[in-house]
Amino acid sequence: MLASCGGGGGSSSAVPPPAPPHAPTLTSIALSPLAISLGPGGMVQLTVTGSYSDGSTAILAPVSGEVFQSSNTAAVTVNANGIATVAANAAMGATATITATDTASDLMTSPASATLVTVGSGSSGPPTPNSGQAVSATAQDNPYCTAIQPFYWEIGDASAALASGSSTQAGGQLVTAATRFAIASASKWIYGMYVVQRRGGLANLTADDIRFLTFSSGYTNMGSNTQAATCTPPVSGSNSINYCLTLPTTDPGRYATWNPQNIDRFVYDSGHEENHAGQFQPEINDLDTADLGSAIVAGLGLSGIRLDYNQPLLAGGIHASANDYSTILRAVLSGKLHMLDALGTHAVCAWVGLSCNAARSPQHSEHWHYSIAHWAEDDASQGDDGAFSSPGAFGFDPWIEANKKYYGVISRAALPGDGNQQGLASALCGRQLRAAWQKGVQQ
Repeated sequence: MLASCGGGGGSSSAVPPPAPPHAPTLTSIALSPLAISLGPGGMVQLTVTGSYSDGSTAILAPVSGEVFQSSNTAAVTVNANGIATVAANAAMGATATITATDTASDLMTSPASATLVTVGSGSSGPPTPNSGQAVSATAQDNPYCTAIQPFYWEIGDASAALASGSSTQAGGQLVTAATRFAIASASKWIYGMYVVQRRGGLANLTADDIRFLTFSSGYTNMGSNTQAATCTPPVSGSNSINYCLTLPTTDPGRYATWNPQNIDRFVYDSGHEENHAGQFQPEINDLDTADLGSAIVAGLGLSGIRLDYNQPLLAGGIHASANDYSTILRAVLSGKLHMLDALGTHAVCAWVGLSCNAARSPQHSEHWHYSIAHWAEDDASQGDDGAFSSPGAFGFDPWIEANKKYYGVISRAALPGDGNQQGLASALCGRQLRAAWQKGVQQ
């Protein structure tokens, strides 16, 4: 048909189509900075730059297949997102060479294009003399933070709060460390800490524990709505976890129904923790709501904190203050709670879209992973710093920095709005507060 339309010309006179252009190939990779001195506990985000056959260059995100190695992990470690962290007990003058490998091409940094980290004086790490002031100014004026005011913020280490403040505009409501809020999904991390503590540490978690706490157990009939009571009190009798699991859902079955199509897929759902407690934590699964908070506190082995459950919902039922949550985070950093070793472990991809099989996630824009009942804020393409966190639907946001040296809390309460996006809004402000703390510069 094409020949007849072309006027009957012979095939020998046809001009062959041009060959498609070949995509440039990656020829080498390099890390930056090439050399840096950090104090114990200091951290730096490394960048991988790729050079291509057409002479172009581009920054390669860790999520695209870049793997990092440290020549001296006793002194300097590097995580999957290219954040190098100096050990708190690293000897002055110790060095480590950080290399990177592109898994798709097997290209590796040369000695001249690797990063040399030298352990220097502690003054190069936070807090700097300006860190507290920088965080305070960032909390007050950064657009990500003004968007969520009013709130209370706090940053500290294993021993104490090091900086804090109430961020609001003139005439606004004052939020303090003692203000109690419904913390919604920040409850999830506390239950994870409870389980790890009851097991005696990360090494003792079972395969079931890991599936349930990374939200890939298949128990996904409960939903994640925290705007209304998920488990309403019965007319009579105990309002317990076990009672809650008998309630019907809009999907076929009850909260205790297992969905085999969701096994080993991240699904953001309260059913994982509720069913875990119902199956594996008999010491709490028949408790009335009024007794649940004190039992969780006792299981953590802590004193001086108060956790009130407004319903027996482990994934979102707690009322607490920043004072309560900060005490828990200090116990993690000090090693009193075994969650310290579990941070970031067994992480699963937790976004819906390319390269991840997750079925439901509240994070619409961030490609984060989900670890043992907490998020790893590790989307390098969005400027994430690898912090471990558990933001709630009403905006309460606790975190531990990737270097496991500092914690932080944003304490506030707001209507959820678009799903759980108040939690994400707090996380975006928290990212700015951590940067101000690390650099001593207002963000």
